[in-house]
Amino acid sequence: MNDYSHAGAKLTIAESQEPWPHKVAEYRLTREAADAKEKLKTVLFARYNVENRVLNLSSLGQDQNLVAMGLFEQRTTAEKAFKALVIIADEQFETPQAKADAIQGVSLAGNELDNVATVYDLAENFPQLKMLDLSNNRFDHMRKLNRWRHKFRNLENLVLSGNPLETQDPNFHVEVLEWFPKLQILNGLQVRTAEEIEAKARASRPTPIPQLGSDFRDVDAVGENFLRVFFPLYDTDRGQLLSTFYDEESRFTLCVVTHAPTDSTIAPLPWQPYLKFSRNMVRIQTTAARSQRLFEGAPVIGDLWKNLPATKHPDLTEHAKYIIDCHPLPGLIDPTGQSPSGVGGLIITAHGEFDEVEPSTNKAGKRSFSRTIVLGPGRPGRHAIRVLSDMISLRAWNPVPVPSPPVVDVQEQKKQMVIEVAKRTNMTLPYAELCLAGVDWDFDKALVAFEEKKVCEFPTTNSRSYGGHN
Repeated sequence: MNDYSHAGAKLTIAESQEPWPHKVAEYRLTREAADAKEKLKTVLFARYNVENRVLNLSSLGQDQNLVAMGLFEQRTTAEKAFKALVIIADEQFETPQAKADAIQGVSLAGNELDNVATVYDLAENFPQLKMLDLSNNRFDHMRKLNRWRHKFRNLENLVLSGNPLETQDPNFHVEVLEWFPKLQILNGLQVRTAEEIEAKARASRPTPIPQLGSDFRDVDAVGENFLRVFFPLYDTDRGQLLSTFYDEESRFTLCVVTHAPTDSTIAPLPWQPYLKFSRNMVRIQTTAARSQRLFEGAPVIGDLWKNLPATKHPDLTEHAKYIIDCHPLPGLIDPTGQSPSGVGGLIITAHGEFDEVEPSTNKAGKRSFSRTIVLGPGRPGRHAIRVLSDMISLRAWNPVPVPSPPVVDVQEQKKQMVIEVAKRTNMTLPYAELCLAGVDWDFDKALVAFEEKKVCEFPTTNSRSYGGHN
């Protein structure tokens, strides 16, 4: 832009060593305005309590200096005067942190306020306030403070006594607690503790679900044996898989999830082979379309599977490639009709990956999947188990998350070891701890050491050496 001409003038761009001019320079003000500003600054300094870090803006209409300036003769001029006071107070600090440290409380008591519109700027310029005194004003309902509803998020102490809302809006304290999540003191009474506030904040923060590996609660190895057959047959002979485990009441659906996290190092495969069969409920919202994508009965499912690309799942022994859960599922329909209350089955959820070759381009790649299968007893004269429901969700490939090891409380673990050693050896707890520390907290070695040296080094509770008596 240097030397750029605009409207007959040439622009010159040069680096400046001066700080960014974020404040209005004094020389820009008229002498009258500068004098008024100095008077307002004097008022502010006189009303600031350094020890308590509180700016006292109470009863401004009775301040002789402000009255002499004629600033509170009308409501409009009073509102402008308050805005000016807030702006001047804000200008005294170079950083927001310096401002938050210096002014932690503000009093607006006794200003005949009936709503916060005229003093709204306080929330904009001093959002970090911890104490706010609004006592002895004319607020008759919490809606008169509604513009401050999502302001002052760090407020700890609020005073509203002496306002009509105490009697006209008896449940005002409920809204106050909702509006100000860190509030502890209301009208001089404790309404929450710091510990309660922290506990609520902690509970509201999202936390990752701990991944501790598979939760596989099988029954007589039915689920394990099924999976060892299921994935190889799905890859090599889907017809045999259908005739073995599926019947006329089996249901199958697939869902394509295109917005899931992906690994940017792997080029994604196209979704075309699956999209027309996808029953993604977020995208497919009409009843007719959803019904068309629910495939029921082995023949119908078989026709669909013929249109799906060939796959190759990793061997189940490659544990890093799968997360598989299995749980008993009671109350399934008894295919024999003998048990009105239903029979037990299994629900299996497998998260993993498979290799695929896209049929139209012969492009090889990987996909991630989640497959939920409900198993129940087979019909008489058929295979012992059958698939009642088979739902598969497909995503672009992303590695299966590595299970996180369980968090071990080392101190609690040591404490329990000390108790157990003391119990087995009849030693006191201090001596049991010394014994364990001497063998680097190896429980078995501690017991051996005790047997070898109990006579001379590790007295029992019956020993006269305990407590320093030899």
